[in-house]
Amino acid sequence: MRPNNKKQTSRGFWGDLLERLPIVGAFLIMSLLAGTMFFNADGLPLYFHVRENRQQLIKQIEQLEYMNIAMQQDIVRIQSDPQRLEELARNRLGMVREGETVYQFVEPAPSSITALR
Repeated sequence: MRPNNKKQTSRGFWGDLLERLPIVGAFLIMSLLAGTMFFNADGLPLYFHVRENRQQLIKQIEQLEYMNIAMQQDIVRIQSDPQRLEELARNRLGMVREGETVYQFVEPAPSSITALR
């Protein structure tokens, strides 16, 4: 081992502080910038909000994909099954076959006399 030939001189408290001042100042400035970056409205709160929104959108996409598959299956069934097509025509469009008689039952509206009883 070689002996350390450098002569270490103690500059005292103020000398050491002045020597380390640029490093301490840089650390303080970096800490301040990091703090404002993480804790202002556009930092961590925005990140967590976006992350939560992303999870909701993923769930919504999964639901829409499921609905899309169900609708595609229904389209195929309508195109290939005449009974399904007739069912839709009767229920949704109110269509009837030629020669059929339609009976419609209407409930009587409550009169003012029966409403008072």
